[in-house]
Amino acid sequence: MASTVVGKSGRVYVQGEALQRHCEDHKLSVFKAESENESFVFKRVPRPFYDLSLRLAAEFAGSRRLRMHIDCNQEEGILVYPYFRGTLLALVQEDSDLPLAQRKKILRSVHTPQSRDYYHSRPLTNQSILADVKPDNILVNWTCDKEGNKIVTDVALGDFDIAFKSEGGEPRQTPYAIGNAMWRSPEGQTGRGVTKASDVFSFGLVCIYTLGGGDFLLLNDYQELARSGIRPEQEILIRHFSYFGPAPEGLLKQINSDDWCNALKGASEVAEEAVKEQPELRFERWGKELGPNAQNMISGMTNPDPTARTTIGQVLTHRWWQEAA
Repeated sequence: MASTVVGKSGRVYVQGEALQRHCEDHKLSVFKAESENESFVFKRVPRPFYDLSLRLAAEFAGSRRLRMHIDCNQEEGILVYPYFRGTLLALVQEDSDLPLAQRKKILRSVHTPQSRDYYHSRPLTNQSILADVKPDNILVNWTCDKEGNKIVTDVALGDFDIAFKSEGGEPRQTPYAIGNAMWRSPEGQTGRGVTKASDVFSFGLVCIYTLGGGDFLLLNDYQELARSGIRPEQEILIRHFSYFGPAPEGLLKQINSDDWCNALKGASEVAEEAVKEQPELRFERWGKELGPNAQNMISGMTNPDPTARTTIGQVLTHRWWQEAA
């Protein structure tokens, strides 16, 4: 018999298939649930995450572009979320023919005026950093027309469990990197000097992926790297310095760690040697395929120097958004 849960609202949910298995504790797996012919997502979470989610939901009440929980059960530590058909990561991988207009619609939906409160007038903009901007945190719903073409209907940002406040705008310094290595900024790979500009870099990578540049970003040879004694983070840094330029002084100053500065310089030197042999590695070369306005916007977002990186305000007002797809 399927288990049922009663939410704080009094609504009854029937737990269904597991959408994501937790390796160590089955109870913390993510499940699909049904209630009154609607689909939802169950997350059983540890108490600190449960309490954090309640605080975030209160801070961002009414936002249409953030996937917050809509019901909960305190006794079982369950958060109930709206159900989305997929993520941006999977959608782009599974539908290579997804029209540019729909890809752009997803990116634009994340940054419409309705979500400006996320970046400007709420804590996550003035004092906080998301720190985990990536395509699998962008949730998407769609329908299909008569020809079977996907039409995006809803987009939301999800998973805010590692967002943090930066009092006074000071960079975050941690002994470890946070977020997914594939989508981190150069400073994010070190865990030091992380600011709002770090989110901008990550979103620049998301734009590249969404517009068809996934082959340049995704690592598919982890075993080969391991056999060569190369850590994924090292390979990603080399790629990013190859694409977007060498490690600048502004980055090194913000890191403020001799060991990390030496590591970044080393990766940058390897990247520069690679570019000498293959000049086409530079984004200024292969990024032309995205169009001049997209390339201009993304170039500013992926500047290796966080102090010179395009701000999210400049991204939101860039002319590319008004360009017809």
